[in-house]
Amino acid sequence: MDQQIKLFICFMVVGVFGEQNPAFDRTDTPSSVTMPDWMSSLPDNLPLSFLAIPGTHDTMAFFGGSLAECQSWSLLNQFNAGVRFLDIRPRHYQNRLPIFHGVSYQRTYFDQVLNDTVTFLKQYPSETVIMRVKEEYDPYQNTRSYYKSIAEVVNQIGEQWFLRSSSLPTLGAARGKIIILQQFSSNGEGPDFGPPYPGGMSISDEYQVTDDAVKWAEVERHLKVAQNGDPERAYLTYCSGTHWLLYTPESLARKINPRVLEYMKTKSTVKRTRSVGIVIMDFPGAELVRQIILNN
Repeated sequence: MDQQIKLFICFMVVGVFGEQNPAFDRTDTPSSVTMPDWMSSLPDNLPLSFLAIPGTHDTMAFFGGSLAECQSWSLLNQFNAGVRFLDIRPRHYQNRLPIFHGVSYQRTYFDQVLNDTVTFLKQYPSETVIMRVKEEYDPYQNTRSYYKSIAEVVNQIGEQWFLRSSSLPTLGAARGKIIILQQFSSNGEGPDFGPPYPGGMSISDEYQVTDDAVKWAEVERHLKVAQNGDPERAYLTYCSGTHWLLYTPESLARKINPRVLEYMKTKSTVKRTRSVGIVIMDFPGAELVRQIILNN
């Protein structure tokens, strides 16, 4: 009976608080392995494209059910863990920019994401945040372009917090700034906010997954491509994916994230000319984030 009670309590703890291990985390808060200012130890002259940077896919996707939810850490907790690449998906809705994942509203807005990012950069000015911005879902009842709505929010936050550049700059130039990777058109209405996405980047994003072994093979392939690639080119490897029947983002992350962690642990034995680049994940564990950072 005592053993049954222990098993029941264990089940309830996992069910209520989620699972947390070095590679995968479904809890609200990362473990004590956090690195909020890891960029402070790196030299200014390093190109951002050269760095190993942990990132999250659909960074703000906390709601909408198993096929929509991709993260469990708040944005601030992601920053504190060491995440520096964000995947932000504002929908254009009545001239405002709520964050969506597919059809699912994520209960926040683009301006709040930017405000939280600025709050973090004020505390840790040695850091920079790379932010992919992509229009999500269908526009609804707008009287201006998506570009104009983005521009209004950026102006409200303050241009001084953004580094407008046609390519990823050096770390020194980017410290304390947000760099937008722009995945929407300017339509000739004004200057671009940042480097075009995908532009000249090397990107592996096989998000329709029918076999986790095949997905992992592609992730591993692209990590190796990045490690032997052009130091001036950005390499982005999405470890995330889903399938309406076979995998949720969470179930795939449980299979892929541990493989990424093991790969990162053995990276020192791999001949390479540069880092693994930007590694983008669903539900990463804090140790996995740390191991990516250690690739610098």
